[in-house]
Amino acid sequence: MLLGVLSLFTSAFAQVSISKWQTQPMVIDGEGSDWGMLPRFFNSESNIKYEFKNDDKNLYFILKAGDRATQMQLLKAGFSIRFKLKTSTPTKMEIIFQPNKRTELPQMINGQEGGSQRLVDKSVSQPDIVLKDTAMLDGFQYTNGLITSEKKDENSICFARSKSPRDLAYYEIRIPLRELFGDNYKLSTIATVSMQLQVNVNDLSMNEIKKMRGKMGGGMHGGGRGMGEGMHGGGEMNRGNEIGGTEIGEMPGSEMTEMQSGTRGGLSMERKSFSKDFMLSNGK
Repeated sequence: MLLGVLSLFTSAFAQVSISKWQTQPMVIDGEGSDWGMLPRFFNSESNIKYEFKNDDKNLYFILKAGDRATQMQLLKAGFSIRFKLKTSTPTKMEIIFQPNKRTELPQMINGQEGGSQRLVDKSVSQPDIVLKDTAMLDGFQYTNGLITSEKKDENSICFARSKSPRDLAYYEIRIPLRELFGDNYKLSTIATVSMQLQVNVNDLSMNEIKKMRGKMGGGMHGGGRGMGEGMHGGGEMNRGNEIGGTEIGEMPGSEMTEMQSGTRGGLSMERKSFSKDFMLSNGK
């Protein structure tokens, strides 16, 4: 019986991951260059990769879609990230990311050398095309309510989303530890507190799924010819290749097939949720 209890205790403790220690403050810009290698953790059900780090002042978190269909669900349906402190009186905090209705991808046009293709970010000349990414904060010590990705106060919660056409659902988040534990925390003490991360991805409505199918189907001609044949004079992409307000500037045939199969029947667009227990690193 004693061996059985010890085995259960060891197994439960082994499931608690330790945040990686960050020696320098991280830049929250959506590029992910500060993170080095790919995220350690992957949830196969939701197809989401993620990772967390911390220093003595901040908790850093990244979340990345594993494929194009998941990327579109995160953007079009929205998702939330919850943190639970497993103290004597459990404390819960939540960051709710609003659906992004008009995310504009770079447009593909003809290049000038050898017929090559390059990407032009239309949001540079038309900044009002892209709506600001927003998130709603709830339950934190000092910062609550609506924030945008442009808020970069070093003493407050902030986030950024990648603008790369292949990683549009790549989010970086910084949460000051004071928002979780108050101003008078000691790292050596809070590093012994077990925390739970929970990610909830909203389901995508059938109306949005139908729009995605229709937009994708409209850009495929002649029994499924390549994307290049949907191009018109001057290099302008066929408007049928938009997905619910999001223009597909560069998407290989394999990714288009992946999105079409991912939305078939709506199965992969249902609500998804996963959780992970972890503890902060104390730098030792």
